[in-house]
Amino acid sequence: VDASNACIPPTHPLTFQALPLPTASRGETIFLDGEGGRLNDNEDKRAPLMMYAWGKLIVVREIELNNTKTTTACASSSHVGPSGAPSTSGFVYRGHSAPVTAAKFSPAGTYVASGDSKGKLRIWAWDHEEHLPKIELQILAGPIKDISWDFEGKRIVVIGDGCQSPENAKVVQWDTGVKCGDLSAHARKKGSSCAFRPCRPMRIATGGAEDATVLFHKGPPFQRVVGDGIVSEKCHERGAIHSLRYNKDGSVLASAGTDGSVCFYDGKDMKLIKKVEKVHKSSIFSCAWNRNGTHVLTCGADGFARLVDATSGEIVHEWDVALAQLGDENGRTKVPMGAMLLGCAFIKGDVPIAVGFNGQIVLLSVPSSIGLSSSAEVIDKSLVITGHQAPISAMTFGAPGANIIYTADTDGVIVEWDGLTGTPKGRVKNIGEEDLDLTGKVHAGATITSLAFSTESSKLYSAGWDDFIRISQGQNCVDKIKMEAQPNAMTCGTSLVVVMTVDGLVLVKDEVISELIRLPYTATAVCISKDDSMLYVSGDDCNIYIYTVSSSDCANPLWESHVIKGGHLKAVQSIALSHDGTKLAAADSRDVCVYSTSDYSTIISKGRWCFHTQRIACLTWSPDDSVLASGGNDDDIFLWNIQKKMRRIHYRFAHRGGITGLRFVGGNATDGSGDMMLVSAGNDGCLNFWDVKEDVNKKFK
Repeated sequence: VDASNACIPPTHPLTFQALPLPTASRGETIFLDGEGGRLNDNEDKRAPLMMYAWGKLIVVREIELNNTKTTTACASSSHVGPSGAPSTSGFVYRGHSAPVTAAKFSPAGTYVASGDSKGKLRIWAWDHEEHLPKIELQILAGPIKDISWDFEGKRIVVIGDGCQSPENAKVVQWDTGVKCGDLSAHARKKGSSCAFRPCRPMRIATGGAEDATVLFHKGPPFQRVVGDGIVSEKCHERGAIHSLRYNKDGSVLASAGTDGSVCFYDGKDMKLIKKVEKVHKSSIFSCAWNRNGTHVLTCGADGFARLVDATSGEIVHEWDVALAQLGDENGRTKVPMGAMLLGCAFIKGDVPIAVGFNGQIVLLSVPSSIGLSSSAEVIDKSLVITGHQAPISAMTFGAPGANIIYTADTDGVIVEWDGLTGTPKGRVKNIGEEDLDLTGKVHAGATITSLAFSTESSKLYSAGWDDFIRISQGQNCVDKIKMEAQPNAMTCGTSLVVVMTVDGLVLVKDEVISELIRLPYTATAVCISKDDSMLYVSGDDCNIYIYTVSSSDCANPLWESHVIKGGHLKAVQSIALSHDGTKLAAADSRDVCVYSTSDYSTIISKGRWCFHTQRIACLTWSPDDSVLASGGNDDDIFLWNIQKKMRRIHYRFAHRGGITGLRFVGGNATDGSGDMMLVSAGNDGCLNFWDVKEDVNKKFK
């Protein structure tokens, strides 16, 4: 992975990104960095940032604290991004080739150090528009678990799994990778957390993943401090030290771990000051200091986040995060798996944030009586930021003019979005099937292959590999239909829904399902006309079959009226009908072709629009049918124009892992601004908004 595709190129007309939620593994700490460094601490021009991992990607999310965003999904005029350009609400870094396990901003906020599961440390520029890498090191033999910068931004300490190597922690110069000493290894070469003292004399603390030990080092060059009778290494009773953090002035170090206790040490001589036991009933996975260093925020597997006074050791406030997500004030009897808290941080200095196993980000409200700061009191009620934790597999729009977008992912989760602002409105829930684990899976953890919205009934249809078609209204899934075969795609006209399965086609109208219609070929894509009269089906034999739909003949509802042969050399993977119904676009793994629906003659033949290098997953027409957009598994989006056949617009690296959804906003926007606003969804869990109007006018007019 080189610098050219480590991010979306800055020349692309990306105006807004709806970002994925943090990746979570049960029993593993979710790293969160809410500090951002000095560069990102400008309250007027830069929104509060929070950084976390999503698979192989690093997500830097801008947090809207007031929750009153009313602007459209375009570049923010009030906030600026890392390079000074208008903000797109966040940023996704794609420079790692393995799952990211830790990342931290430098104290200046100009660089980021990130590590992955293969032990690679990568340092890259945050304030450069292309986010170029400074250095990449194979620093550990196993996964990196935590990273910390020194206060000068010159040294970095990393800790993780040493595997067969003698070292599980290293401290190096940030720009050369040269070691600055030798750090002692923990039991079985497994470390879990580290912290660099933010002042002189410098100290490094490392926590073990299995030995319940905190080791202290002084330097540079750094070496272990032992044998003076002051250093307190064995203050925790058992298990792992999940989190080690210094306060801002370096006077106190806090540690939290499996035993549910929080220990406070003198930042210089490492002597134990205080141990607060039973802060949580179960493991504490993360802790964080507020800006003034007066309170420590902790989160645990018991579903609670607690605020501890560092001076007295008292718990001054607690939040039941599960109730905040459930919206239930009647209490709960057990901790839902999705609400087990695995990460916490302070953003903007004193605004606490917690993240659970389900990835949802909860901004916690702080009572004024605690006296953190005025910035901590900007939230009157705890806010939940939802989205996707898995690759987005399908996308569709709601009713025209409703400004609603629906997306679904490979975990069976469906999210409703505000199409005007690009913010998530909530997850779709199964009515009558209680979501006891708070994971929000509508299709029982199965991949959702397709979404279709019926404008006549205002219902959303979703097809999943649990072999069900589920029917939703708003954010409530109200019904389901069992399928005889696995559904792979779906299309909807006005009132008729056609489901493509591995064995044939199924028609659904008014929630009444037809018999399975078996085909002499394997269907690969399907679309239907707006008036439900014509059905277009592509097969694995490289042909496109056109059927007339009969509403009166229940025994034989489909009549084959034409077959387009010889138009493609490979199986067609996606088809799309123009809005006026006069043109049919079809694409395989290389070519995009266009046919006239009047006589099925070829308008654009194979070999003309042939610049995709992998399967073309989606096609969409602009509202005036002048522009055709295609997106593929090669991460690219192309724009085509029939009048300018030799020209094309190419957006490279649009989504890491491929594009799975593509639509022009068009009539979905009430203000008429969506004619050339393109929305794309991809396997990177992002929903991207592109304003292609200027490029279209420049290239095709």
